[in-house]
Amino acid sequence: MPITIQPADEARLQLSGDAETVMILASRAIREGFAVAVSDGTLLRGHYDLKLRECSFVLAVEGSGSTSIVRGSHGDTVRLSAQIEWISVSVGRDALSPSGPSDEFSETQLELAIGERIAA
Repeated sequence: MPITIQPADEARLQLSGDAETVMILASRAIREGFAVAVSDGTLLRGHYDLKLRECSFVLAVEGSGSTSIVRGSHGDTVRLSAQIEWISVSVGRDALSPSGPSDEFSETQLELAIGERIAA
């Protein structure tokens, strides 16, 4: 089942599909942006605009599955079609930087483990 990531009220991301959850974006993610890494190799760069109350995504790396980004009333909605095992959100402008990890201790990383669902 595909995973959909869409903006929700008050700087949050709504995940639906195989997993149903709401992720709250940290203040640093709002200031500097954030990255979303997916188990199929997909990497997304995200930005939340507090004034417009919109979230935008840019595809940084295409993974093994299909990824679509559609513009909506509160920003972009991302649809991931691959079988997803995990999704990780990392905050800060260097979240997708290949130069190595940041020396800052204040970086926050959220991980969501998605288990298999078995139909009854």
